[in-house]
Amino acid sequence: MVGSSQVRAWTNESGIGAVLRDIPGVKDVEISFCPGEGWLAARYIFNDLDDLIAFGDQPGYAKAIEVLKTAPHQDSSRGPHEFKGFFLPEA
Repeated sequence: MVGSSQVRAWTNESGIGAVLRDIPGVKDVEISFCPGEGWLAARYIFNDLDDLIAFGDQPGYAKAIEVLKTAPHQDSSRGPHEFKGFFLPEA
């Protein structure tokens, strides 16, 4: 099992956060790791709906996916997947 310190080191060395933050329309990115499941997650906040819609077509997005797929501890039986949702401030 990969430890949190290994994932933290890789995340910082790979620059994945900066790659994602440099995508036009991305207002904020939060990177999280679940050691129990082995998932690395990125939560994005976009400037507006148009930026969210354009996100997947940005060159930086393809670069980020490639960085993730070539990570030293990447489990090839898993692939990146997306969840798109809207913040519910009233909840």
